[in-house]
Amino acid sequence: MTAAPSAAFTAYRVGDRLRPRTEAPWEVFGERMRRYEVHLNGRRVELVRGPIHLEGFGLRLFRAEGGEMRVGFAASNDLSDAGIDAALAAAGSAGRLSRFPARRVDLPSSVAAHALPVENRDPALWDRPVETLDAFREALLAPFDARKDEVPSFGSLRVTLTETTLTNSEGIQRAYAHTLCDLELAVKATGGPEGAAPGEYWVNARQRRLESRGLGARVDAWCRRAQDVRRTKAPATGATTVVLPPTVLADILPAILGYRFSGAAELRKMSFPSGARVGSEAVSISDDGRFPFGPGTAPFDDEGIPQARTPLLAKGTVSGSLDDLLYAAALGHTTTGNGRRDSLAFSPWSHFELAPSPQPTTLVVAPGSGGSDAELAEAVQEGLWVDQLGYAFPDPASSAFGGEIRVAYRIHRGKIAEPVRGGTLGGVVLAPPGEPSLLADARAIGGSSELTGSLASPPWIIDRMAVAGG
Repeated sequence: MTAAPSAAFTAYRVGDRLRPRTEAPWEVFGERMRRYEVHLNGRRVELVRGPIHLEGFGLRLFRAEGGEMRVGFAASNDLSDAGIDAALAAAGSAGRLSRFPARRVDLPSSVAAHALPVENRDPALWDRPVETLDAFREALLAPFDARKDEVPSFGSLRVTLTETTLTNSEGIQRAYAHTLCDLELAVKATGGPEGAAPGEYWVNARQRRLESRGLGARVDAWCRRAQDVRRTKAPATGATTVVLPPTVLADILPAILGYRFSGAAELRKMSFPSGARVGSEAVSISDDGRFPFGPGTAPFDDEGIPQARTPLLAKGTVSGSLDDLLYAAALGHTTTGNGRRDSLAFSPWSHFELAPSPQPTTLVVAPGSGGSDAELAEAVQEGLWVDQLGYAFPDPASSAFGGEIRVAYRIHRGKIAEPVRGGTLGGVVLAPPGEPSLLADARAIGGSSELTGSLASPPWIIDRMAVAGG
């Protein structure tokens, strides 16, 4: 479903005018975007914006000096000759103040391998954005028409259609189109004879397409959870066996493993050597830049290298790492096609203003032998099924995480029982041998995977998780 941009070849236009201006190696990353937004106040459309047009480029300059690289970066949405000159001057000034421990960087050339098409675009959104967005909004709100005790409190739908281009001083030309959708919704629950305070359940999703199929069932589940919030009790304090679904794991694993299994961490002596055991045998994880409809899926990374699948963990043992061009050059590696302009913590809708760094695309956890949700609960017997944390606050450097338990369910005698809320759950993803950690204490992984944000994973059973009750 990848398509070449139909109109403005942003990077190519900038590159053509940049070529006679400098002899230093360079690359230009360009984006041309259309943005559409619908903001909800209850069931009422409060604000519609779009199309918002934005076009810009990021310029990176390279200069070898004294056995190191000087790397300068600048970004601009001014594509005039004066704007390009200003960006070139800014990148040159930044390069004089920076040093990177690589003797040389080999930019990809025009004879680099051709990438196969990937699924990263919603054709209906691309061709009919307003109509498709309106149809999804109607499908989202329709299930609430038959409900009197559950309503959407607030929400927003934000869609970005992007034409991405890349060129460099070696002559490559890369182009593809993609879509990105952000859904935010708060479901508020009231009613009932018990007089309990209202409950609210928050939904945040980032995906490549607007999928209306099964939306009614998802809304029903959100409404049930909003009602469950009204009758929760605080969980008990102590080391607890928990089940973490992909909606929770997606806030933890990509940010932490994406850094600790990268060239950036290796250069800072914070990574693990190949063959080191850091997790249980239940855990196998890879990074897949071609995963269907993953938010990081693209035919090429943001340096022009074809994206691929890179194994990171095989049965708990380190089997690979993620590299971009710069870190691969410094470490004597080959780039894995993970030079990306993004921020996992607060991902922007435009990326040209960011310099590339080694980052994950979609982390894929191999399904395990844990079976269905019911079988996972039966294996736990006594513990917690954590449905949602307020935010996990993942720290890539320490691998620590922790957040408020917004809604979870007690597992009692192998069955999912009453809801709980309050207190916190936290720990570390990676720890020395013998100490508790999410990877080492992964007892079992379910058999059915789900794509949530930058993670495709089944639920995990984790032993010895620290829970602090409310």
